Amino acid sequence: MAGEQLLELMNSKGGNESDYSDIVYGKVISIDPLKIQTSNQMILSESFLVLGRQVTKHKEHIRVLSHFDSIGEASGTRPDVSEAIEIDGSLQVDDEVTMIRFDGGQQFYVLERSKDRRDVDG
Repeated sequence: MAGEQLLELMNSKGGNESDYSDIVYGKVISIDPLKIQTSNQMILSESFLVLGRQVTKHKEHIRVLSHFDSIGEASGTRPDVSEAIEIDGSLQVDDEVTMIRFDGGQQFYVLERSKDRRDVDG
């Protein structure tokens, strides 16, 4: 019953399939000003982009829990430590990104890098 109501609601919206949000891939071609070229060669300027947290410079609070550690001859239990760290996820030229095109297609949310050269794991 609920599924039928949801399907009816979705169908009642009408419009074309291209009017709804979807996943779009692109490549950063400029960072000042920010420009991203989509896979269909459309170039998006800053006014069409909303940047997600993972593609910006931001601060995170981390907590390292108390644990036993040894380095060479020194060993002992380390206390809990809380730190604020800055993560620079700023986009760079040639970064490949995954975006979500908003309903209506006038704005794009830059979700993440598709391939991140800066991954710790390589």
